[in-house]
Formats: sequence, C-alpha cells, structure tokens
Amino acid sequence: MSANDSLRPGEYNYLPIERVHFGSGSISKIRDELDRIGSRRPFLVTGQSVAKETDLVARVERASGRKLAGTFTEIKQHAPMTGITRATSAAKEAKADCLISLGGGSPIDSTKIIVKDLSKDFELPVIPHVAIPTTLSAAEFSHIAGITDERLNRKTGFRDLRMVPRLIFLDPELTTPTPGWLWASTGIRSLDHAVEAVYLPNHQPYVDTLALEAIRLLFENLKASSEDPMNLKSRLNCQMAAWMSFAGVVSVGMGLSHSIGRVIGATWNIPHGITSCLTLAEVMRMEAKRNPDRLALIAKAEGKSTESIPVEKAAVEAADGVSELVRGLGLSKLLRDYGIKKDDLPGIARDAGGHESADALRVLERIW
Repeated sequence: MSANDSLRPGEYNYLPIERVHFGSGSISKIRDELDRIGSRRPFLVTGQSVAKETDLVARVERASGRKLAGTFTEIKQHAPMTGITRATSAAKEAKADCLISLGGGSPIDSTKIIVKDLSKDFELPVIPHVAIPTTLSAAEFSHIAGITDERLNRKTGFRDLRMVPRLIFLDPELTTPTPGWLWASTGIRSLDHAVEAVYLPNHQPYVDTLALEAIRLLFENLKASSEDPMNLKSRLNCQMAAWMSFAGVVSVGMGLSHSIGRVIGATWNIPHGITSCLTLAEVMRMEAKRNPDRLALIAKAEGKSTESIPVEKAAVEAADGVSELVRGLGLSKLLRDYGIKKDDLPGIARDAGGHESADALRVLERIW
C-alpha cells in the first residue's frame, strides 16, 4: 500500500506497527525490545519541557538498560524544520541505531520526519522508531507527520509508511507530569479523530466500532484523568481511546475540523489539541444537518439517551455534548483569543476548505 493511495470504499489498510505495549509499568519491556531489534545505541528525541521539568528521560534510559547514545531536547511546538534538521545531524553524529521519541505530537512527528530523511534512498526505514507518547494526540499511530517552515510560518504534511513507529509504549505512569491543559486538549484532539471517522462519507463498520468506543471512553475518563493525574486507570482508558480514535485516518480520512486546525495551528502557534477544542463542536453542528443518523450514533456513545427523541435532535445533542465537555475542561475559547482577526477568516477558509471553503468560512465566523 502506498501512503498516498486514494481512499477506496470497502477497503481497510493497516499500518506497519509491529507491536504496542500498554498498561502501567509497560515501559519496563523496552529493554527486551531494544535487545530484540539489536539496538545498542538508542538516541532520544524530545522537547525542553519533558527534558527540563520531568525525570522521564532518565526513567526511559534506566528502563532501556543501556546508556543513550544521545538526547536531542530542542523539539518545539508544531515541529519546526530547523530543529528537525539539527536532530537529524545529531543522530547521525551519535551513530544511533534506534530513535526513541518521548513526549507529545511534536517530538513524535519530528522523529518520523528524521526517519524519512534518513531513509530517503531506501524502500524501508533504515532505523527503527520507538514511540513513547505522554499526551493523547495519537501521532504515534500515524504515517502522517507535519512540519513547520518558520520562514513562511506554514505547516506542511507528509505521508509515508516509512515514518510509522515500529514499537509503541502506552504507559500511563509516564503521563502523570503532562500539564493538565495539554492532556485534556489532546484528548479532544483524539475525540476529533474519532468523531470525524464516524460521520465522513467513507465510514465503515470496523472503524465505527473502534471510533464509537473511543468516544465513549473519552467522555467517561477524560475529565477525571485531567483532574487527577494519578488516576492511572482513567489515564490508560484515555490512551486506549486515543489508539482507537486513529483507526479511521488511513481508510476513512480526516474532515474539516482537522483541516482548519492545520492552518490556524502553525500560523498562529495554537496547539493542535486547542484547535480541536475550537473547531470540533461547530463542525459537528453543521454535519448534524447533513448526517443526523451518524451524529446520533455519536450522541449515544457520549452517554446520551437517544431512543425516545428524533434523530435530528440527537444529532444536535452530540455537538452540544462536545461543547459541554470542552467547557468542563476549562478549554472553551474563541479564535479572537489567539490573535486571529476577522479579516483573516476568508484566507483561512480558502487554505483549509478547498472545495469546502464556504463551509469552512461559516464555521470560522461562528467560532471567531
């Protein structure tokens, strides 16, 4: 399968993830995995917050049972290209035989780009990538990575199967230092993945099952896990939801909420979790008029009683449920709060919407 293949009805494409370890303490298995893949010189990629404000790098190194060949700690939000270029050079100089990404979507996406660059002359990745996420962005389950060109202040996306991490560790114990707003907002990002997978035209039964379960888990666990980081059961349930939420990205695709988020995220330096908090509910309100049956399924997954109400009302309640969740997490804001001017909206709509630019503009005006 090519990473650039068009979506085809009646097909489901799996990504080449070899193994996912999950559960409290699962990071202890990284030593055996590094032995199995023959890595003696792992190189870790992360951001400054994880490196300076937590002990996670030391914990991963201890669990690995070997000294890291090097650590690059300068990955910034939205994965600026200059940082990735420096990280690639550092990994080469360290003679790394494995890359470990630790943190949220930016370190994970950056490491995926490093693998792609190192493998540019090869059909398969030349270096394994072990992903250890500490947020709920689900970037580790994707063959897609976005990087930011600082000169243009624009984000560019790449799709390449060589970028898929070989091994993933979902250990809730490693997520406890994650700031509450970041954990909660990336949970809404995962909710965005799941919701769009349900209502998009290419929806399919296998993806529906996983996406609806992801929605259920997030509505039941995201607030509790944000309020109490030591609630490891709820943290793990959210990690499971993030995993499930990404089941549709390859075979179903992404919708307007993601498209708008991609444009406003890099240009106005808004974290992608926050972009989903801004856009998702309003996009759902628009979709409720077009696909009420699909939105009613989402309402039921949110825990709403839908049996005795019209499907159109249930569809609207699905969007209202997302608004309520975002508000309850303390993440309810408007575009203007991030310095976006009303005059900027047509340009954002054009860049984000393509043939849906009119729809994008309507959504943007309602959340401005």
